Amino acid sequence: MLTTDALIGFILFWGVWLFVPLLIDGTTAVAYFIGALKAKKRYSARAEEKELSFYPTVSIIIPVYNGEDIIAAAIGALRQQTYPHNRMEILVVDNVSSDRTLEVIRDEQTIPFAGTIQYISLPYKGKVGALNAGIHRIQGEIICNLDADTMLHPAAILEVASEFQRDPKLAAATGAIEIASSEGKNLHPVKYAMAESEYMEYYTGFNIGRQYQSETNSLFTLAGAFSAFRKDILLRTFLYDERTVSEDTSLTLHITQRFPDMNVRCVATAVAYVDPVPSVSALYAQRVRWQRGQIEVASLYPGLERHPFRLKGVSLPKSLIIDHTLAFPRVVWTFLLPAMYFIGYPLTLVVSGMITMYFIYMAVDGLYMVVAYMVADDVNRRRIKKHWWILTVLPAFRWTVFWFRFGGFLEVMTESKSWRVRDPWTESALGLQRIGTTTLTFLTQSFPAKMAAVLSGIVRTR
Repeated sequence: MLTTDALIGFILFWGVWLFVPLLIDGTTAVAYFIGALKAKKRYSARAEEKELSFYPTVSIIIPVYNGEDIIAAAIGALRQQTYPHNRMEILVVDNVSSDRTLEVIRDEQTIPFAGTIQYISLPYKGKVGALNAGIHRIQGEIICNLDADTMLHPAAILEVASEFQRDPKLAAATGAIEIASSEGKNLHPVKYAMAESEYMEYYTGFNIGRQYQSETNSLFTLAGAFSAFRKDILLRTFLYDERTVSEDTSLTLHITQRFPDMNVRCVATAVAYVDPVPSVSALYAQRVRWQRGQIEVASLYPGLERHPFRLKGVSLPKSLIIDHTLAFPRVVWTFLLPAMYFIGYPLTLVVSGMITMYFIYMAVDGLYMVVAYMVADDVNRRRIKKHWWILTVLPAFRWTVFWFRFGGFLEVMTESKSWRVRDPWTESALGLQRIGTTTLTFLTQSFPAKMAAVLSGIVRTR
């Protein structure tokens, strides 16, 4: 029979580790839900307005490197836009491709299109340089950047342009990135589960999380896959930044800091589709780059180190607390719960604690899925409903992604800036090799020298 003190201690101990995640993530889900509902009401009200009286010229810049297999689809999706084609300008910026990319672009230019399709070739590689070069070559009042492997929904350009026309204070906007459907692709069950987990992560991120950020003017990143800017605002910035691997986040914060009276928003109705990551190695490389980019950019904007509990405006401490500090309980319980067995806790208690923790994270993800379903359109509602079972996989997916992000946090402190990241197994092997080399160098060089100095001092003292 447990005493009162023992029972209170038991409840407090397990309550901290098992229910704090539900409290933190659950509160975040409620806040995001409120923001998403406000945004949905605004979009519904806007849908009832009349058509635009003026259609500004929209310039779409597509940086590409060895994209012979993807660039035609990206341009083809632009030809399907409902926005007036004679008000569209497409500029493909080639980064020294060694395949048939330029031939494919020339073929696309022969297909009838009321807008313009042009290309330029640069003598150097790099997405940042390609985007900056393209910005100085286009004529449109609105500038969109589009990744070569991204497909736009037919109404995407119209939705973006409408948002700029109806809000004169809108400086920049990101589209809503969705993971394309994997139906009919005969994926391995593990890859299929990964793809649908990634879809749910993206959908809740853009249609819930970034809608809340839009309502509070605290958007942290304009998606590199598809974003848009007022040209007159963009040309008054430093453009895309080469100092970080997350140039899109850097530009977002620069606009926020430089133009505090302007808005930066996510347009949920401007949808862009990307393929899911093809492998665990690719997912690792992507998340490490994102995470290290976030840390790098945070160090470049000390002026945005505002109070972490401000509801409105970008606050780097708030973003880092949510993304890093509040995620550290996962690090602790990952090691703490199994370790309890070795310090005397019954195995059944340890196992039941781990299972309970997993179910709590399932409850959190279930809350996000319910919110996503409530704000989704009919197509996405059907997809969410069909893949309800992904709820059982999402906690494991998010746990894996967290550790990949944690790898990016560690890498930013030890490695030079780089877009290229190897797979997790290679990175781990190289990390162990670096540790071994450092240890060996210390034992063979630094340690003997320091011991000799100590012994020399002792001898001289005597």
